[in-house]
Amino acid sequence: MKAVIMAGGAGTRLRPLTCKLPKPMVPLATRPIMEYITGLLRHHGLTQIAVTLYYLPEVIKNYFGKGDEFGVNLHYFIEETPLGTAGSVKNAEDFLNETFLVISGDALTDFNLAEAIAFHRSKKALATLVLTKVKTPLEYGVVITDETGKIRRFLEKPGWGEVFSDTVNTGIYLLEPEIFRFYERGKNVDFSKDLFPKLLAEGQPLYGYVADGYWSDIGNLDQYRQANYDLLSGEVRLPLPGRELAPGIRAGEGVEIEEGAEIEPPVILGKYARVKKGAKITGFTVLGDHTHIQENVSVKKSILWNHVYVGDQSELRGAVLGHRVHLKPRVSLYEGVVIGDGSTVGTRSLLRPEVKVWPDKYIESGSVLSNSLIWGTRWCNSLFGNLGIDKTFNQELTPEFAARLGMAYGSLLPEKAQVVIGADNSRPARTLKRAMIAGFLATGVNIFDLGIATTPVARYALAILGAAGGAHLRVSPRNGDGILVEFLDEKGFAVSRDLERKIEQRFFTEEYRRIAADRVGEVFYIPHLLERYLEGVLAATNPQEIRKAHFKVVVNYDRGILSLLLPTLLRALGCDAVHHQLLEENKEEAGPKSLREILAVLDELGGRIREEKADMGIVVDNNAERLILLDEKGRLIQDEQFVALIAFLVLKYTEHSTVAVPVTASGIIEELSKEYRGKVVRTKANPRSLMEKVAEEKIFAGRDGKTQFQPAFDALLSFVKILELVAREKMTLSELVETLPRFYMEHREVACPWEEKGRIMRALFEENKDRRIEAVDGLKVFHENGWALVLPDAEEPVFQIYSEGTSPEQAGELARIYMERINELQME
Repeated sequence: MKAVIMAGGAGTRLRPLTCKLPKPMVPLATRPIMEYITGLLRHHGLTQIAVTLYYLPEVIKNYFGKGDEFGVNLHYFIEETPLGTAGSVKNAEDFLNETFLVISGDALTDFNLAEAIAFHRSKKALATLVLTKVKTPLEYGVVITDETGKIRRFLEKPGWGEVFSDTVNTGIYLLEPEIFRFYERGKNVDFSKDLFPKLLAEGQPLYGYVADGYWSDIGNLDQYRQANYDLLSGEVRLPLPGRELAPGIRAGEGVEIEEGAEIEPPVILGKYARVKKGAKITGFTVLGDHTHIQENVSVKKSILWNHVYVGDQSELRGAVLGHRVHLKPRVSLYEGVVIGDGSTVGTRSLLRPEVKVWPDKYIESGSVLSNSLIWGTRWCNSLFGNLGIDKTFNQELTPEFAARLGMAYGSLLPEKAQVVIGADNSRPARTLKRAMIAGFLATGVNIFDLGIATTPVARYALAILGAAGGAHLRVSPRNGDGILVEFLDEKGFAVSRDLERKIEQRFFTEEYRRIAADRVGEVFYIPHLLERYLEGVLAATNPQEIRKAHFKVVVNYDRGILSLLLPTLLRALGCDAVHHQLLEENKEEAGPKSLREILAVLDELGGRIREEKADMGIVVDNNAERLILLDEKGRLIQDEQFVALIAFLVLKYTEHSTVAVPVTASGIIEELSKEYRGKVVRTKANPRSLMEKVAEEKIFAGRDGKTQFQPAFDALLSFVKILELVAREKMTLSELVETLPRFYMEHREVACPWEEKGRIMRALFEENKDRRIEAVDGLKVFHENGWALVLPDAEEPVFQIYSEGTSPEQAGELARIYMERINELQME
């Protein structure tokens, strides 16, 4: 006996889930609906199967192939125009030369088909309709039979006044091949609306078999969710994927559940799903293959398809997420929310109940979505944040994405221009670097591949090689699963906002320069680059003064590229280095350690400094941009103190009388400048602004005059300068800090929707127009006992509040005043 699976449905009532998938391919408990139907047919010995296709046929053919993997033989028949259920089956007439069963590929059932087949044969019927009883028959074709099962009447989708039975047509039929004599090929014919009423009118042997068991046509999104829940609860008598980890918890191969994660049954975890510590997965939840659930996420009664990423502290309640949906941290999705394939939801966004998001949409951070998002992408046409392009590896930032970034930047540079590119020692960053190189080369740009390098090394290479631009990729300092891409201009600065816009325009419009095969760029490698960088660092300071001091330093750093730089530098300066590896030895697969991990162990490092009677201790981040400094007593030198020490060195021991600091820095810099008759230049609170001013004033220029070191973004240079200052002052580091004026600072954050930021800033300017203010970046208001800075965040729907006071209490009070005022203004 043969079978036909009708798999041509578009599933319009399941949109947005079916915008890119035919309904039979919609997953239930991690498997496509049609896979359950195929398994049911195989279980009852029906292995020769015709499959009728219309909507997105290749998706089904690519997944199921010839059916070998599923234990069946599949034969495909594609409709060029809609032919109706009977018309589509007519296409397979030559194949269906014996009794055959017709079943929908987009319904879920566990009926005993063998019993239905036996009934059909016993009645010698031309057609047998498999029926079932439902509580609400209004959406189905109602069928009434006599006591022998012979059909007496049909009514398609009745109103309550027309209901004469609760027995409905399931769309499963047993048919004899003679049925094809009753209608023509190529005509639009429906079984229930056209053919069966005709056969009934002609007195043909038409029977109905009422089956016991589960059946759902999954006609809408509520029924789709319920079908998943029914599979999980065991109401559907079909085998589920995976193996049982615990009662009610099934998992595919390669699943990782961290200690501290909670999973309450019934739950299914697809292949290679990952659940991190603190996450809680509550019953009736499906996690698809390769789904990543980050720390402290809560998921209840939600269906997640494959390759979904859920950021830290997000909450999902009764939501459905399509393939490759990406949720940033702190997203809230409420009951009935459905998000289509490939969409991204920004940090702190909230989607209210029943909101639908169509595929490939971008919902900006801080959004509150009350209505469905169907038209428009809502993509903000912005790739760059405060630090660069910071996106999750292989979710947002894929190899093809990286290649397009390379093509976008490369297209803006002259053909045969030279670009430097490096990456940290993490495998994701190195993988994306190779993809980006391919993009650059395809635009005719030549590449200097720095291999594993830090961003300061890349900046130095740009200067000495005279390159037109550069790129550096590393693990994101904000997200352990993210990669930060930094594009550099010819001076080694982060690219300007104007150049960012041009890169974005090329990226989104895909207007790339596509050159001929014989003009593709070349890749060159730079030998001894690290040695040349260290020579440059030493040349920018006074190493003889440092060597005479014979410093003893406790050092901690990531065992990546820094193991090639820091020990060599310490030896060159005559320092006695005590290596204190607080964290486990860096394994390649683990990638560089995050700054958060390093900060967690500073107490232990301080103890080691005291134990060794060292002069100081340092922790260097994995990109050698951030230096964490501890004095000889093991006490942390605060960032503001560190900035003041560097300013003190510049003002007292160099010919430069100008110091550049960001608008967020303490006012003690101005006090120091008065003492040494210097000048302070305040810059915007972003890396490029500070770098530009430091370079413009030639504060840390190399001997060649071309290289411009940036101590705020170069940990090794900063460290050497601190050593030089301590050596020259002939004081301990703690004594040197004690000479600085006292200051007290506070930093807070206030949430605020994007659309309210402009109005609130205008109101704050108006309210403080009679006070002394600065508007270098944000709004800085000076008070009798200090100042407060209100700075709209460029990446998140928040305000950053910085304040400084004559006491800790005053600093805190100033921050509180502006936090409360911002909240009040939001309520107006």
